[in-house]
Amino acid sequence: MVIKETTRSDLRELPWVTITALGAFSLLRPILSIVGAYDDGPLKKPVGPLILTALIIVVWIGAAVLRRFPRPVETLAFVGVAYGVLALLLNISLQPFLDSAELPPVPGMIAIIVFNAAQGAVCGLIALALLRRRSRSGGA
Repeated sequence: MVIKETTRSDLRELPWVTITALGAFSLLRPILSIVGAYDDGPLKKPVGPLILTALIIVVWIGAAVLRRFPRPVETLAFVGVAYGVLALLLNISLQPFLDSAELPPVPGMIAIIVFNAAQGAVCGLIALALLRRRSRSGGA
């Protein structure tokens, strides 16, 4: 197995609009929390957050497979980074309006971004496996 070093041109080839869009789509989960959708009803905790997390994962992997990302691991890792950054920006922007919007300490911010990047990379590995299986079976 050959490990290829990522270059700047490789990064330029990533689908940045899609990365940003998938990261923004993932804000659905914290937004539903902010509006109280998880407090009662069919999305009451812990069911609602788990369903939304599963939906987000399916959308990320589905986008990578359907759009045939050439580098799904890197792309979805950056989707995770985009989501982490956008979630932090959402939290910061809501601080003047919500008492519950506390600024996490810097190590917490870094952990949020790293955790979401790792989650994206795992999704990317799943997408890569699906793409390889699809190409071996002659799938369209």
